[in-house]
Amino acid sequence: MYRRSPCPKAAQYPKDAWRRAAVLFFFIFTAMFPLCLPSPDAARAAEPGPFVPDDPIVPAAAVRAGSRGHMLTVLKGTKPVRIPIEVVSVVPQKGDVRNAILIRLLPSPNNRAGGIAQGMSGSPVYVDGRLAGAVGIGWAFSDHNLALVTPIEDMCAVFSAPDRPAQVDSMPAPPRRPLRSDAFELEAPVAVAGLSEPAAGALGRALGLSLAVTPVGANEALQVERGRLTPGEAISLLLVWGDVEVAATGTVTATSKDGRFLAFGHSFLERGAVNFPAARAQIHETVRSAAFPFKLASPISIVGTVTQDRGAGIGGRTDFFAPSISASLAFRDADQGRRLERRFRVVPDTFLSGRLLAGIYAGLLDDAWRRKGPGTMNVTLRIEGRGVQNGWTRNNVFFSDENIAAVALRESARILEAFLIQPFADGMPLGFRLDVEATEEPRIILIEDVQSPAEAKAGEDIEVSVTLRPWRRRPVTRKFSLTVPRDATGICELVVRGGGVHPMPQLSIEGGWKSIDSLKRMLEEIGSLDANNELIVELHSDSTPQPKKERGEDKRDTPELLPEEKEFLSETKERRIREGTLRIARSDYFVDGMMRRLVTVTPGDEAK
Repeated sequence: MYRRSPCPKAAQYPKDAWRRAAVLFFFIFTAMFPLCLPSPDAARAAEPGPFVPDDPIVPAAAVRAGSRGHMLTVLKGTKPVRIPIEVVSVVPQKGDVRNAILIRLLPSPNNRAGGIAQGMSGSPVYVDGRLAGAVGIGWAFSDHNLALVTPIEDMCAVFSAPDRPAQVDSMPAPPRRPLRSDAFELEAPVAVAGLSEPAAGALGRALGLSLAVTPVGANEALQVERGRLTPGEAISLLLVWGDVEVAATGTVTATSKDGRFLAFGHSFLERGAVNFPAARAQIHETVRSAAFPFKLASPISIVGTVTQDRGAGIGGRTDFFAPSISASLAFRDADQGRRLERRFRVVPDTFLSGRLLAGIYAGLLDDAWRRKGPGTMNVTLRIEGRGVQNGWTRNNVFFSDENIAAVALRESARILEAFLIQPFADGMPLGFRLDVEATEEPRIILIEDVQSPAEAKAGEDIEVSVTLRPWRRRPVTRKFSLTVPRDATGICELVVRGGGVHPMPQLSIEGGWKSIDSLKRMLEEIGSLDANNELIVELHSDSTPQPKKERGEDKRDTPELLPEEKEFLSETKERRIREGTLRIARSDYFVDGMMRRLVTVTPGDEAK
C-alpha cells in the first residue's frame, strides 16, 4: 500500500489512457478466455462420424500414370461439365497431403478457358469412373493444363476433427501466409465487391489475405435454400455478404448421404473448426489469362455451413445454418447533404469478425467521404446483442488536420475488438451500427479563458465561468458550480480541459486493485472513458485524510489507497459529480485545450 494525493493533478493523466485501457481490457479478457471454452462433452457431441462419399473412390496408391478420366466443373452458369484428363504421375509430398496426383487436361470443346482456372479448386477428378480427389494446385505463367490433385482419402480426413458449436466462439487468428509465386494453391481467390481498390487493399492487409476487387456480386439479398449440393457444382464460402461481399469461390468435390460435403482441395484460412456460410454460386464466365485463368462468380443462395477448414480442403453441412452478425453504416456529409447507408452481415468469429468489421467500416467511410484531408467527424457506435439490455451506445467527435477518415474509426475499432473477445458467457454480438456525420469544417471549440474566485471556504460552492471560442466565431460563455471539499486545506487546483486532453486514468484497473468481472461492467467502464466532445471542469484538493489510530497501534503512518484506486472510473466520476468537484458538459464539437486556476482555501464555518 502507498499514498498519493487523493485527487491526481490533470497533468498526471497519461495522454494514452484510452490506448492503455483498451490494451488492458484485451489482456484481461484473453487471460480469462480459456474459462469460457465449450466443455469436453459439448465437443464430443459435435464430433462427426467418418465421411463416406456418395461416389466410389480410388486411393492415390492405386492410380497409375497414363490412366484417363475426367474432371467436373462449372465453366458458365450452374451446370458442371466434363473435361477429359490423363494422369501424368503420383507425386510424393510432405504434410497433410501425403501424395498428389499430377494430371493433364486433354483437348476438349469444354476446355475453352485454356486449362485450370482459379475457382476450379475442389473440382472432382474421376479416374476410371472412380473419384480420385480434387484439383488443388496449379502453376502461374505456365502450362495451365497441368494441375495437382489432392487425394480423396486425405480430404475425407478433414472430418476426423470435431466441429465447433455454432456460436461466437474462440478461434485462432488466421495465419499470414505469403503468396507462392511458383506452384500455388489455387487459393479459391477471395473477391471483394462493394469496396474500392484502396479500401479492399487495406482490408486485405488487415486480414493477411490477397483480395481481388470485383464488380460482380450477389444480385440481391442472399436467401437460405434447403437442399443438397452436387459434385462439380460451384460453391462460395462467405465472410461478408450484403451491400459488401467478401467471398471465396471454389468447387464441390464430394457429398455424402448425411448432408455433408467436401470442397476446395486445399485450406481457405487454415482455421480448423469454423462456422462460415456456404452458398451455391453462379459462374458468369471463365476468363482466359496468361497469368492464370479465373472464374467470375456470384453467390446465389446460402445452402449450408462450412464447419472445417483444414490443409486438405474444407468440409461442411447442408443441414445446418450458422448465425451471423449484422452491421450497418449510416453516413451523412453535412457540407453537401449526401447520405449513404450500407448494410451487411459478417461471419461469427471472435477474432476474425473484429478485423473484418473494422476494415469494412474504414473502407466504406473512405468511399463515402470521397476525399482525404482535414475535417471533423461525429461518430456514434451502437451495439446490440445478448447481454446488452436495450443496446449500448458510445458517441465521440474526432478532428484531424491531415486525414480525418483514418482517425475517426480507431476508437470504434478498439471497442468492437473488446466486445468480440470479451469472455463472459452472457454476451453475444447480434448487430453493430455506426452513424457518422462528416464535415470539412474544423468543428473545434477552444478553451480561451477561465474565471474563478481566488479564495473560497471549505465546503463552499463556487462559480466558474469558462469562455469558449468555436473555430473562427464569436466566443461563448458557460458557467459551472463546483463545491470545495469540506476537508480541503491550502490550495485547490481548478482544471478546465477537453475530454481528449489528459484523460482520466483507470487507476483501480491499471494498479491491479480491481478487474472487469462482467460484460455490463466492461461496457460501463468503456463508456466512462473521457470523450473528445466533453468539456470537463474539475477541482482538485491536495489534502490527504489521515487514518485514525487505535491505542497501542504503531504510530507510524499507515499508507492508504486513494478513493480512485478503490473505485472503477465510472464510480469515481459518479462520486465526484455527486460531491460537486466534477462537472462534464457534452457538445457536438471537438473540445481542445486546458487551463488551470488556483483557489486558496480557508477553513469553513463548521471548522470555526
